[in-house]
Amino acid sequence: MNARQKLQLLLILLFTFVAFAAYHEGTGSTAWLMWTTVVVLLAFTYVFDMAFTDESSFVFDPDADNWRRRVEAGQY
Repeated sequence: MNARQKLQLLLILLFTFVAFAAYHEGTGSTAWLMWTTVVVLLAFTYVFDMAFTDESSFVFDPDADNWRRRVEAGQY
């Protein structure tokens, strides 16, 4: 678990507490819904990050020829 993932977990935990603090049955306010939406989006981002990415999975190469050479080299 790297620093980015720890930061994501910290933000999820922080916004979860904010969402619970924003809820009060007597006021009729829906501010808690906004914070819950933020928590859900951060949680899905974290799950995607843990499931599909690691330090070497993302390669930024805007040149299509380099990408084509890399992909086609494995086919032959």
